[in-house]
Amino acid sequence: MKVNFETEHLIIRPLVPDDADAAFRWCGDPNVNTYMIYPLYHRAEDVRAWLESRDADDPDNYDEGICLKSTGELIGSGGMRYRPERSAWEIGYNLRADQWGHGYTGEYMTALLDVIRRDRPVEAIDGIFAAENSKSRRVMEKLGMVYVRDTSYEKLDGSQTFPAKYYRRNFLQPADRCLICERIEMIRNGSNPYFVRELETGYVVIGDHQRFEGYTLLLCKEHATELSQLAPDFRNAFLRDMAVTAEAAERAFRPDKLNYELLGAGKGRHMHWHIFPRRNGDTPKPGPVWQVQDMNDDRYLPTAEKLEELKSALGKELDQLCG
Repeated sequence: MKVNFETEHLIIRPLVPDDADAAFRWCGDPNVNTYMIYPLYHRAEDVRAWLESRDADDPDNYDEGICLKSTGELIGSGGMRYRPERSAWEIGYNLRADQWGHGYTGEYMTALLDVIRRDRPVEAIDGIFAAENSKSRRVMEKLGMVYVRDTSYEKLDGSQTFPAKYYRRNFLQPADRCLICERIEMIRNGSNPYFVRELETGYVVIGDHQRFEGYTLLLCKEHATELSQLAPDFRNAFLRDMAVTAEAAERAFRPDKLNYELLGAGKGRHMHWHIFPRRNGDTPKPGPVWQVQDMNDDRYLPTAEKLEELKSALGKELDQLCG
């Protein structure tokens, strides 16, 4: 499907046969081709033949060119193809080796997913990558995808087989209302006023009600109920992000003690961390915050000015801790 749009650093546009020479810079690069399903191209003319053979109007295949906004040069291609047998959109991409490490693939895929979801229902996105390919694993984790199972794949010409990892991210459908997913969606479309900062595995927000000043949450990017449901690397990173968030809250709000709770909400009980700054005498008697009956009373909603003050203080500390 032909689409045109821009992101912060990229211009996304359809590929055309005249892109053959530019595309040959990655299609003919052995380093880029190492884990690709297609055999290495040896001539730009063969790349042109591939570009001419593509069905650019296929509604189930978004395969676009990735260009640098700063220069206009084509640096890669990729997208998502619908796989009806799995009710999922499978991601794939190629990027010139000299453009690796800038986050361009994740930036493109995140934006493309938003484009597709405006027109099509998306139940899940899938990705399969060679087990040795740590770069692709990081891309998929940044997209909120988690490990499902070990698998394998082979090149189209059968010349090589790769042990592989299968990753997936499920999306709730309208009937599966989840408060946390809705809050995350608001963050992604820029309409959540409580959002502070995105971390690797979650989103840091200031709590709606501030009965305990500095009350902060970390919303997990993965819709999961228990830590045991997360892939080990993602789980470790999620716990690390929680610790960083807590340290930032401690620095920003100077409590006597922090309370931590990992709770769930909505259908599927989407887990998220609650971090409560505690101060001596802040409850009628010593104990957990939940003894306070009016904790969510609207009189504890922060004013717009107070909310910005809290977000600024927490964001400053997160910036220092995260770099």
